[in-house]
Amino acid sequence: MYMADVKPRHIAARTLSVIRETVLPCVLPCVLAAILSCAGVCYAQETNVAGYWSGTTRVMPCTFSPQGRCNAVNNITFTFTQRGGRIRGKFTCAYGNLNCRNGGSDDTGKIVSGRISGKEIRLSVLIPADVSNCYYVGRLTSDAAIHGTYSCYQGGGLREEGIWDVTRARPGS
Repeated sequence: MYMADVKPRHIAARTLSVIRETVLPCVLPCVLAAILSCAGVCYAQETNVAGYWSGTTRVMPCTFSPQGRCNAVNNITFTFTQRGGRIRGKFTCAYGNLNCRNGGSDDTGKIVSGRISGKEIRLSVLIPADVSNCYYVGRLTSDAAIHGTYSCYQGGGLREEGIWDVTRARPGS
């Protein structure tokens, strides 16, 4: 039989037959497994950061730090409340190797806005003692640790910047 004798309808039917007999049995289970494994899970999961976190800040680089605060370490805490990707809560600062800014009067603050998206976190903390605003940007390095940078502004100017690291407190601790 020559190709000229084969009708296009027969070629199409034979091709479909080959696909049904060889390709589908191999591909279909993989496609179904992928679909079923995503059932209810393939959308972006909200990262839960609610709770008590504690750690430190370190002033660096020293370019914008007030005199005497270069490499200052302060102990900090965050208490996060979360609704979806929105974060609110409280902030505290305590003596590390130096007092907190302004002789330690900047020891409390309020998280006025915050967002968590995947592993990225952004916080805006209002410090009422000197009416400054500190912006914390970080990344969850695990379910119980965040590392990032911060910058504090007062009167429109950069007052201090540095790095921050916090860990989630274990229940009962």
